[in-house]
Amino acid sequence: MKNKGFTLVELLVVIAILGILMVALVPNIMGAIAKAQMQTMAKQGADIVNALNTESLRDQDLWPHLTEKDGLSDDTDEISGNTYGTSTEYFKKLFDIENQNGGNWRPYIDVKLDFLWGNGVPSAQPGSLDQRNVAWTIVAGASSMGGEIPALITRNADTSSFVTSGNNDMSKNKNEVPLEKYPNPFGKKGCVVVMKDGSASARPSRECRLCDIYSKRTVNIPDGMQLKYLEP
Repeated sequence: MKNKGFTLVELLVVIAILGILMVALVPNIMGAIAKAQMQTMAKQGADIVNALNTESLRDQDLWPHLTEKDGLSDDTDEISGNTYGTSTEYFKKLFDIENQNGGNWRPYIDVKLDFLWGNGVPSAQPGSLDQRNVAWTIVAGASSMGGEIPALITRNADTSSFVTSGNNDMSKNKNEVPLEKYPNPFGKKGCVVVMKDGSASARPSRECRLCDIYSKRTVNIPDGMQLKYLEP
C-alpha cells in the first residue's frame, strides 16, 4: 500500500496551527526573558547600593552629593569632596576609571564594573566610561536619608516625577512613570528600582506607577534638603 503523504490542505492546516501557537507563545517567552534580565539587573543594582551603604559606614560617605558641603571631606580629590552632574561622572570616580589601566587602580567599592551596564547597554573599554555604558540613574543629595527612597533606577525610567523635597504621601499616587527615556535597558517593558536600603525589584510596565515605585509609603524629605536624580 502506497504512503500518499500529506496533502496540500493538510500541510496548510499544520502551518496555520504552528502560526497560531507562535503568536500565542512568543509574547510569553519574550516576557519571561525580559523578566529574567530585569531580575539579574536587580541583583546587580542591589550589590552596588549595599556596597555603597557598607563602605559609607566604614570610611566615608560615598553617596553622590549636590554641593561640596554635603560631603564629609574637604579634599576634592576624594569622592565625598566632589559634586556630580551625571551618574556617569559619579561612577567614573567611584570605580576610579582614570587609573584602571595602571598599577594604582583603587575603586571605592568591590563590585564588578560590568554591573554598570547590561541588556543592550554596551560594555566599556578598560580605562573608559561614557554615557553609553551606564545603565543607571542614581539619586544625589540623599546620603542622610533612610531606605524609603529609590536610590538606583534603570535609565529607561523617567525620574522627573520622583520625590525630591517635602512631605509626600505616595500611597495613592497612580501617576505612571514613563518608560523608554532611553531605549535600553528594557525600553517600555519595565524597569529596575533599588531602594536606598538595598531592596530591589524588577517592575513590569503595569507596576511602574509612583505608588508602586514607593511601595505606597509616605516620603518625608527634611526641610532644606533637596534630592536630584542624576541621569547618565
